[in-house]
Amino acid sequence: MIHSPSEPISVGRRHLMRPVLLVLAFVFALFVALVQILTLTAGTWVNRDSNGTQRLGLSSLAIVEFDGIIPSQTNPNTYLVTMHQFAASFAYTYPSKSLAGTLDSSPHLPYDLGAVAHALRLPESEWACYHFAQDACQNNPFLSAFRNSWLILPTATANFALVYALIVVSYLFITELLIAVRPSWLRCQCYFSCIKRVCPCPRGTRAEIEALPPVFWDRYRGWCWFMLPAAAFLPAFTLGGNGMLLKEYVNRPRGLEGDVNGRFGTGFVILQALCFAASVAGAGCMVMRRRLGMRKSWMGEQGVGLKRGA
Repeated sequence: MIHSPSEPISVGRRHLMRPVLLVLAFVFALFVALVQILTLTAGTWVNRDSNGTQRLGLSSLAIVEFDGIIPSQTNPNTYLVTMHQFAASFAYTYPSKSLAGTLDSSPHLPYDLGAVAHALRLPESEWACYHFAQDACQNNPFLSAFRNSWLILPTATANFALVYALIVVSYLFITELLIAVRPSWLRCQCYFSCIKRVCPCPRGTRAEIEALPPVFWDRYRGWCWFMLPAAAFLPAFTLGGNGMLLKEYVNRPRGLEGDVNGRFGTGFVILQALCFAASVAGAGCMVMRRRLGMRKSWMGEQGVGLKRGA
């Protein structure tokens, strides 16, 4: 017999799909954790090739990039050095000279601009004003324009959000392990009765908790997994907010001939969007798993599906 695509899913297929959805959810959770690790480590080291070329590690994951320091001799509207803001470093690249380097864990502007000029071995007269207030930045309009404009980005919130995302993913894995081997350890420990009424954790003796049906644990997982989208969103929000502050700071009109071109890193934006999508997909897998575990097909409950012979 050929079933219509809109008919309720059979009991056998539902039981087969449930473990598949669980595995998919944890694959998505692992991806969320991997994104946080990549974000934390991007731009914190320099790759040095055998020919002397220097490249930033995972430079494509820069949150914000902008150009400056050395103007182009052939095109005065552009600069040859690019600064990169990462979650854990502030770095620079000089592509035409195959140079790269890292500075502080976060930008401290404008002083880091002078540090970049010093690292590139520019004449001291160009960046001395960043170390000696009475001196002027000679022959470098870019450094002169930024000299009296300050920006220090708050990094504590962004760092907390990244660590929190990793903790949430670890919590999901530990919870799944306990459900399988020692569910009684997840017993409700709430002290106040008003909180106990809404707490999703099981109550009862060890034997009673271990005898709970799978549908209870699917409901419990649902409470846990709704934390994953929030955990994936917070790093993108906090890092993006810092990036917006830096982008606005460098693009502020200063009468420069060249274009600083402050912009968000394409790789960062794409990766964070994929991370959030994966977190929503992971939570969605758990919702579908719970629906499929109910005695009656959820599609049937909603009145979806064609009656046979209709």
